[in-house]
Amino acid sequence: MKHNFDIKQVNSPFEDTAFFVRNVYKTEGFLFDCGRLGGLTNSEVLSISEIFISHTHIDHFYGFDRILRGTLLSGKRFRVFGPQGIIKNVRGKIDAYTWNLIKSYPVSYEVVELNSGKKEYETAVFSAADGFEMVKGSIKHEDLVLGDGFRLDFDIFDHRVPSVGYRVSEREMVAVKKDALDNGFRSGKWIGELKRRILAGDLDGDIEAESTDGLVKMSTREARDRFIEHVKPKSVTFITDIAPSTENYEKAVALAKDTSVLLIECVFLEEDFEHADIKKHLTMTLSKKIYRESDAQKVRFFHFAPRYDQCRREFYERLHSDMEGCIY
Repeated sequence: MKHNFDIKQVNSPFEDTAFFVRNVYKTEGFLFDCGRLGGLTNSEVLSISEIFISHTHIDHFYGFDRILRGTLLSGKRFRVFGPQGIIKNVRGKIDAYTWNLIKSYPVSYEVVELNSGKKEYETAVFSAADGFEMVKGSIKHEDLVLGDGFRLDFDIFDHRVPSVGYRVSEREMVAVKKDALDNGFRSGKWIGELKRRILAGDLDGDIEAESTDGLVKMSTREARDRFIEHVKPKSVTFITDIAPSTENYEKAVALAKDTSVLLIECVFLEEDFEHADIKKHLTMTLSKKIYRESDAQKVRFFHFAPRYDQCRREFYERLHSDMEGCIY
């Protein structure tokens, strides 16, 4: 099934985690986790607007140095999301360097520290113009809107440390019904105005529809019902480094429910469940079960344990069995 996201897995699934994602209708992209980023071009790094960090174990975060180096002259404001402690972690990255020559650079990094069950999140802004001095603030949950109008959903999972799972969804969309304009009506600026009113919830008043016989006045509600249908927004869900517990399983299924693409870790084989439990990672069986129970349209498995690198063929055969047409 078609979706609207171009997804680039930066490294091998046996290596550090990083996914560069861009909606095919947008120019800016976003990044899930910051493992080694050598596989990204400079233009891709500069196109990133938001970075979603699951947790700050080194294989998920050390690539943030590439972000700093590659964006200093961009003049942009970047946003970094992560679990409790992410502000301290980003500040630690910034404080590792000497910044006496950057006050003319118009770049800044806003960091948002996510917590489950709270309606307001702590933030911190680091601006080159201020010598990267930290300016603290907060943002309410209802004001947490991504660039290009994307919606952010998340949940906090147990990995012995908090690990954030993310879901990024397109804004609500509407489209003209198939063949709706065949009966004497034609497209025009009025269609765009009708869509704008519907998405804004402004259904009062009338609108003038263009027909082959001239303008036809009708109520906005009538025009909506006659010409417009809602289009289900596409979404990408990213889940990694979560313990194989019942609570995590239920959270993962809920977060990924009906998502267009599920990116989910698949670290250990089922016969190594005891080790998976110690390391707080999913097994292949659990990852597949989360995919099926969530009714996600497509799936990409990653974060395979290095121990299986020597038997890749067998590992992939087991991974792909009973998954024909499902893997993105």
